[in-house]
Amino acid sequence: MTTRANEEIGLSLRQSLPDMADERGESSYSLVATGSEQKRDWSAALDLVHEASEAIRIRDERTTEMEIEHRLDAERAAEEIRSLQEQLDETEVRLAESEARARRAEARASEAEAWLAKMHDAIIGSFSKVVGSESDDAQVEADLRAAFLSTPQGDDA
Repeated sequence: MTTRANEEIGLSLRQSLPDMADERGESSYSLVATGSEQKRDWSAALDLVHEASEAIRIRDERTTEMEIEHRLDAERAAEEIRSLQEQLDETEVRLAESEARARRAEARASEAEAWLAKMHDAIIGSFSKVVGSESDDAQVEADLRAAFLSTPQGDDA
């Protein structure tokens, strides 16, 4: 980047040289006259140095501004990355909690299906005894109670 800036300054100086010659009414202007006479135009040289230093100062200011902008952009990007990482971490925690709840719900559903199957078997078994012998209603009720009490009850968590 420095080489490009130096090239631009040189180009600017080369372009301003003919402009200065036109302002002074000279047809071919140079800092050192060619030929036998060695006339030097120090004021023109000082003007060029002044222009060059002004161009360098402006470039330095712009470079400083750009560095500040880039630092601010980098800080904003780093803050956004931290924020997104926190959101990702929170989402991963919520996902793990959801998966645990899903596993517990599946376990409860399996347990409920097992209870339902036992109830079905007990009801069918009890009604088949009633329909088949119609002997003792108390015995059917006792069989149903025994069937419900003999199956283990799980916790509701």
